[in-house]
Amino acid sequence: MAALVLGLELILVFLLTLLVLNEYGNWRTQHPIVTVAVFVAWYFSFLIIFIIPMDVSATLYQQCLNATVIPNITEEHFNISDPLLVNVSRAIQNVTAYEAKETEGLVPVVQECEPPWSYVDPHVLPTLWRVLYWTCQFLSWLLLPLMQSYALAGEFSVGGKLLASLKRNAIYYGTYLLVFGVLLIYVAAKPELHLSWSRLYTLIVTASNTWGLFLLILLLGHGLVDIPRGFWRASSLSFQLAYTQFKLAKVATEKAEADEELDDVLGEVKKAADYIDARHSLRPCLELIISKCPGEIREKLSEAPKTRPPSSTTATVPTQASLVMLHKRLISAIHRKFRTSSSWLALLEDGFELEDCIRNQPNGDRTFRPTFPVARGQLHSMICTPRIEWFWKCLARQWILKAVAVIIVIFAVMVVWSECTFFVVEPVLSLFAIFVTLAGYHREYFNVELASFFIIAFLSICTYRTVFKIRFFNYYHFAPRHQTDENSLIFGGTLLCRLTPPMCLNFLSLIHMDSHIIKTRTAETAFTRIMGHLDVLPIISEGFNIYFPMLILVLCLATYFRLGTRILNFFGFQQFVDNDDLSVDLVNEGRELMQRERRKRLRAEDTKNRREQLMELVNNTSNFGRVSRFSRREHACRLPIQCSLIVTSGSLTGNINSFP
Repeated sequence: MAALVLGLELILVFLLTLLVLNEYGNWRTQHPIVTVAVFVAWYFSFLIIFIIPMDVSATLYQQCLNATVIPNITEEHFNISDPLLVNVSRAIQNVTAYEAKETEGLVPVVQECEPPWSYVDPHVLPTLWRVLYWTCQFLSWLLLPLMQSYALAGEFSVGGKLLASLKRNAIYYGTYLLVFGVLLIYVAAKPELHLSWSRLYTLIVTASNTWGLFLLILLLGHGLVDIPRGFWRASSLSFQLAYTQFKLAKVATEKAEADEELDDVLGEVKKAADYIDARHSLRPCLELIISKCPGEIREKLSEAPKTRPPSSTTATVPTQASLVMLHKRLISAIHRKFRTSSSWLALLEDGFELEDCIRNQPNGDRTFRPTFPVARGQLHSMICTPRIEWFWKCLARQWILKAVAVIIVIFAVMVVWSECTFFVVEPVLSLFAIFVTLAGYHREYFNVELASFFIIAFLSICTYRTVFKIRFFNYYHFAPRHQTDENSLIFGGTLLCRLTPPMCLNFLSLIHMDSHIIKTRTAETAFTRIMGHLDVLPIISEGFNIYFPMLILVLCLATYFRLGTRILNFFGFQQFVDNDDLSVDLVNEGRELMQRERRKRLRAEDTKNRREQLMELVNNTSNFGRVSRFSRREHACRLPIQCSLIVTSGSLTGNINSFP
């Protein structure tokens, strides 16, 4: 049963990763190595989230076994040779002796410990955690940064791209080596800290998890407020329409800039193609650049000039370095153009649908009539009738979104409270620790795993949504509908690999499953045993990792009052701010763009309907003419109007293609 549960989780996470990667990436156009590396990074990160509840239930079962009264337990009694099991048996002896002293004169009660429904062999989870954790570390600190620079490189050979990637990451790796060296010197300078391989291992994990925890609190604090606010605002059709029009105006500007940038780059490619002839040594590099141009331009540039233009000078002679920069700019410009065009069309569709919802709300017959009907299958038309569509889009969806927002707010308050109080052991103030401990006390392992999964899933959703939503200019931007570039996909995989392990450690602290947090010697999760404890540096183990999560309250308040948005808007980065003149102007501009596009589509649809009506008229007239000619063979043509229709049908058939 346990093996089946673990196998189903592996398959489920595999399909979930495929779905998310397919939504943002495009495996048809991106490099296969990039697709595989990003998939492994996302898959292992998601897998940690799904397996950690099994580790929690297995740990509670082990604690139950350790708490069972077993008299006269010795290593020889069980023929124990494994040092780890010897330590466990000695811990059981201590617990038994302590309980015997406390319960002297009482009858000992032997507890019945049933294994959880998902309990696997004790050696499975430690091995799995080693594979998942160190693979994520290798990807996030070594492979993915190199691949990210490789994807941005404009060199024309694999070796050239690798060399450029190493050069760009030299500063990156040098910085982290400097930080690690400082920590190493700090540990070596402490006489009470004896440096060993185990402590060096813990130091490496400490440096990685400290940086991950810092990012986690920043992203989690934003997501805890932004997600419920997004659901609540989505319930208001008028607000959503105004926000969509605001984004449409911004995307229109970005689209125009992208078109202009691509035209400039193509102009430079054209100049280079005019200078570099077929016998030039740089012609293969230029051919590679031309192969990535749009189709109509590629055909014009593919023909190499036989001679160089006489007006060329040495100042305009293309070099390999200039072609590398040109290649890099072309890749970025083409992707930016496609992304802005896709975002433009998607925002238009969303805006038209919101306008239809607002327009159909007062309908007395409660039927939904879209402005631009979409062709749908027969099954979809039978299930989603115009009346059902009206009830969902104009009535039910708004209330459901508000209810979901309220539920998420309750969970967010519980997270903030638990983050600020998880280090308090007596009395237990962390709500998540109370839930899990209560379920574990009654040996309800299924409820333990269910509660653990909901807690860690909520934390990961709030964190990951911020990762997928934030944008650093044109360098990092997640765009749905297969419009995310390779650089952003790799950067997102790097963040997920760095955030997930410290998130799980923080989750175990929230539910009091970390013995060094609750200051109690007890059985620990396999994940904690692999990660180790942050006892090498007391300033981190007793300070940063305990009190820094309390900063989440400040971050939530800053996000609620939109402090970051107002600062960005003050410095000229256009953000949607209520009662702001610039925001109002952009909303009005977006409304005008939507009206212009609506009129354009209505004209196109009207022209299409006229053409179809004319074709139908021509077909009917042609059929009538053929019947008339057949009748004329049998009988005389008695009615002159039939002859005129035959002539007319021939002229219409010949000129139908010229109709606008």
